[in-house]
Amino acid sequence: MKISNGVLAAALVAGLSLSGLSAHAAGPGGMGGGMGVGSTFGGPGGNALDGLDLTRKQRNQIATILKEAHDQDQAQDTQEQFENLHAQIEDLLSAPGPLDQDKIAQVQQQMAALRAEREARHLQTASRIHDVLTPDQLAQMRDRQKRIHALLGELNALQHPAQQISSDTQKK
Repeated sequence: MKISNGVLAAALVAGLSLSGLSAHAAGPGGMGGGMGVGSTFGGPGGNALDGLDLTRKQRNQIATILKEAHDQDQAQDTQEQFENLHAQIEDLLSAPGPLDQDKIAQVQQQMAALRAEREARHLQTASRIHDVLTPDQLAQMRDRQKRIHALLGELNALQHPAQQISSDTQKK
């Protein structure tokens, strides 16, 4: 069973302490047509659940978890708050005269608190999804993610050879 959107994968990876998650609800296509569940779940490596043979029961459980997470995210939508805080920082940075470093620090702390709350909700979702999977499925997912990270490292080295050379020089 292939879940086509990246959020589910990110949540599982986050639950395994490998990355973060951004949970969104299942789209109108449902699980079979592609779970419209988010964006950064699998990151550049894609969806962590790709290639796993999920049972119908597992698919249903995961769909329920993601729907609940989406509903909670919608109820606690912080996007407008983030935008307001970002605008405050822009205003502070563009105001004539000396910067109000204390005010900037205050706004940064508010943004960090919002991010922490969102991340905690996403990690809770990842934990719930983790508990739906079998040990074999988790091992398969972990192996796939390791391979993806290794390939991404190789790709980065190919794309940025100067950085690779300089880091190799620093190791000597």
